[in-house]
Amino acid sequence: MNQSLTDIAELAEDIGASFLYDNRVDLIKIAESEGIKIIEGNYGNHFLGQLVYFSAKFYIILNKDLLSECESGRVRFTIAHELGHYFIDEHRNKLKNGISLSFKEDLENSERKKVETAANHFAANLLMPQSHFLEQITKLDSCLLGILILKMKYDTSIESTINHFVNLDISASLVIKWKSNYAYHYAWPSKKFTEITGITKMNIPIRIDANYVKNKVMSIDDLGLDYIESATPISRWISTVMQHTKNDIVGLEQIIKLGDFGGIALLTF
Repeated sequence: MNQSLTDIAELAEDIGASFLYDNRVDLIKIAESEGIKIIEGNYGNHFLGQLVYFSAKFYIILNKDLLSECESGRVRFTIAHELGHYFIDEHRNKLKNGISLSFKEDLENSERKKVETAANHFAANLLMPQSHFLEQITKLDSCLLGILILKMKYDTSIESTINHFVNLDISASLVIKWKSNYAYHYAWPSKKFTEITGITKMNIPIRIDANYVKNKVMSIDDLGLDYIESATPISRWISTVMQHTKNDIVGLEQIIKLGDFGGIALLTF
């Protein structure tokens, strides 16, 4: 039987809470407890990490060529993602049956997307157990400042911590990510955001003004800030909302750089 995303989140939270020490989940101890060996190697641009099954044993392979320059939070998310493939029954059984989770020949694109979504969901809830995250964020500023504090506590990436915040529906919020060339990458709303705007997760009409974003990024650099924030109407980012109409609600816009991975705008209403 396939595990739902809710089941996966609960499983990950239970495991994460059992290995949580001073707010940081010990991924190495989790792997060791399951007899999984973590191996580092040089594999070019082919993958960040992989879970493989060989001679009746599981191994997590980390690609030093892509991860050596990454912050520890991204490396940890990669390990947690591969642990997700192990702990999710369907993924583990596929590997045991000789079906690769990485190669297109073994899985159709739609199925691969579901597999990766499930592993990402597991990773976020493993690294940032939901009940603990909610307890911590209520003591902090429930926007980017609080998120950055939790990022440091959990030793997670900025991107995964922001996305976890949005997924937990703590506020009416929308995360928008762009690539290093300022091209649109993805957007993801909280449930509260869809309720107040009527904009669904499946069809978010995002408008990214590259010059606007570039100027914001330049201000972050010039002022030496971690991020920059301002009050911004939703029409700035949503193309179907007309300016100065009742639907053009104003929210808090917080923009942060992700280095070579582009940047993120977190909108909170």
